Amino acid sequence: MPKRRANVRVGRRTSRRRRNPWPWSLGVGGVLLLVGIHVGVNAYQEAQRPGERFRSQGNVHVRLGASTPPYNSEPPTSGWHTAQLAAWGTYLDEPPHDQHLVHNMEDGGVILWYRQGTAEDNVDRASALEEVVGTRWPRTVIVPREGLDTTYVLTAWTRMQRFEHLDVEGKRAFLEAFHGIDHHPGF
Repeated sequence: MPKRRANVRVGRRTSRRRRNPWPWSLGVGGVLLLVGIHVGVNAYQEAQRPGERFRSQGNVHVRLGASTPPYNSEPPTSGWHTAQLAAWGTYLDEPPHDQHLVHNMEDGGVILWYRQGTAEDNVDRASALEEVVGTRWPRTVIVPREGLDTTYVLTAWTRMQRFEHLDVEGKRAFLEAFHGIDHHPGF
């Protein structure tokens, strides 16, 4: 009888080597740690800035006087506004509409509100604020407001700080922190 050959299939023996997951895990962990540190530092720095923070209500343009939902702060710190700015400078009697002033804040301006009083009170308060501002911060509007619960209020985009007294250093710290920061989409 003839010898039969076994039909042996010769195959390649493949071995899958297990790769060490530690380098990959350490890399991902390192990236997450760096992102966490960055977020934490930004949150800490934001918390150290002067004034109270308000949630942004966006920056939608509307026609002057258009009906909008109420602002989430008084005076406003963000939200619906016109495409036009109020003129930078000081107002003694007729303040610009809030919808103009909100656009000034979006463009990096700071609004310095003072409690509206007699004509003499208004001149005194506006003059005191002009001395605080000087020529260093040109993107400011000094404006009276009826019904303020404190003598002075400074607002910038999503920020507000109240002052019962002049507090020149406090106001300048607010101006330094927020003046000139543009808040248009993409910035």
